Amino acid sequence: MRRFLKSWVLVAGAAAAAGLFVALTAASGAAQVGPKPGFLRPPEPNPKRGGTLRIAGPHTVPHFDIYQGALPINMMVMYNGLVRKNLVDGLRTIVPELAERWEVSADGKTYTFHLRDGVKFHDGSPFSSADVMATFTKILSPPPGVLSIFKDTFAAVEKVEAVNPLTVRIRLKNPTAYFLELLTGGTSLFLAVPMYPKKVLEETSYDLRKLAAPAPGTGPFKFKEHKAAEKWVFERNPNYWDPELPYIDRIEFLHVPQMTDRGSAVLTGQADMTQNASVDVWREAEKKKGELGVARTPSLASHTAHINNERKPFSDRRVRRAIFLAVSRQNIHKAYQDQEPIAQGRWMAAASPFSPPMSEILKLPGYRADKTADVAEAKKLLAEAGFANGCGPVELVSATAPWAADIMAPAFAEELKSKLNITSKIRLVERGLLPEQYKNGTFDILVETQFSGAIADPTPMWNAYLKCKASQNYSRYCDPQFDKLLEDIGKETDDAKRRQLMNRALDLLDNDAPFVDTGFTEHSTVWRSYVKGLAIEKRIHSEWGHFDTVWLDK
Repeated sequence: MRRFLKSWVLVAGAAAAAGLFVALTAASGAAQVGPKPGFLRPPEPNPKRGGTLRIAGPHTVPHFDIYQGALPINMMVMYNGLVRKNLVDGLRTIVPELAERWEVSADGKTYTFHLRDGVKFHDGSPFSSADVMATFTKILSPPPGVLSIFKDTFAAVEKVEAVNPLTVRIRLKNPTAYFLELLTGGTSLFLAVPMYPKKVLEETSYDLRKLAAPAPGTGPFKFKEHKAAEKWVFERNPNYWDPELPYIDRIEFLHVPQMTDRGSAVLTGQADMTQNASVDVWREAEKKKGELGVARTPSLASHTAHINNERKPFSDRRVRRAIFLAVSRQNIHKAYQDQEPIAQGRWMAAASPFSPPMSEILKLPGYRADKTADVAEAKKLLAEAGFANGCGPVELVSATAPWAADIMAPAFAEELKSKLNITSKIRLVERGLLPEQYKNGTFDILVETQFSGAIADPTPMWNAYLKCKASQNYSRYCDPQFDKLLEDIGKETDDAKRRQLMNRALDLLDNDAPFVDTGFTEHSTVWRSYVKGLAIEKRIHSEWGHFDTVWLDK
């Protein structure tokens, strides 16, 4: 991972030479380039002002509290973090945002962030270190009754303190190679690290679910309107700390749950872009170069079948291992092939620098295409557990979105029935309400995309989803041996040694499977050719939450 961060510094020099205001930091210290750190500009010359950007996608939420599970991909246009990924170089570098600059101590355990002066929230109140402190209190030590789904993602943080109104110091338990990248919010698909106003957090007792609208942010767009299951509307913030941005006047997020319909909305001009069209429509858009732009970017989110480890018969590791072995990932990928491309991962995205080669993964039990030996072993395990003739019906919960309800859930149910004679009863739930199902454990198996890495390094994802009693451990999995490995991985800074520890963890997870990871997706983006400023075709992974530099060439 250190080699990866060092490469960002090299990219920064090239970007600065091209006239972009870019700033980077590596694990060993800070490097700032350009007179106005963090003031991004679009890659194209002479951007135009005005207009409305319409985005088709999945835009429902159960409430407005991102740290308690509200999907951040629409609301993040309102907010800033301390740092972010660079929109104009394909998300290859880390740039300042509310932290104008920072230093890292020689031992790699202390990060000192110097905050941008003069920043105001949308309600006019000034931003300061007190807001950063309050936000990290919400993440790391929320009051009783308030959930923090990212608490274990930031397990490395030992202490956060305000040095003065414009300086914040974060102390880590041990050097953590990926910490700065984690603060960017990664993909902003499921993880985001927005800074909330202390005043609003205290008025709501840190529970923003009480609000009838999102809390004020410091970002380039202000909240205007939310019509549930229809659309979100955000308007330009005229007092944004970067006075050049944003260029457009308005963003409308249109709720379009079906991937085919999202792409079709762009093809017919009803929307200007979608970040995830179905594969078949994406192929049609690819034929219309000049009129439309297309790109595919790896996602760090996996399709999963979360198995409730606390419910019988799944409390028996033999039953979970049997399902892990027998389910054909290849059959599920085939059923889903017109929706999204899926790359098989092994408890981490295939795009991770720590992932085993795909050729090795596809030879392993559970992952290989030939299921003969896997199904035989699975049936043996079920018989040992007392289910020689199968069992069921088990309750299989799925989102109401057509890709899940009509394809993914039935495909998984068919694998259980045909391979192991485990029958299922499918129960549909609006996707925005699924966090309550996860939190309360009101499911046997839940099919969705909730095993998501914020960054390519799998460690924070494992901390959040797989550590005993972790904040996003929806399967209720607990293995002290795995937790000890995870602790050792977090402390280690040598990449080769970390890889060895991770490989041991992979073997452990395969043999005591907490759930079934059916593969990490790629997102198929389609946009009208007049949508500029986002460098989508350069992106090394998906990013759904930021549109600071977008402009419309029409």
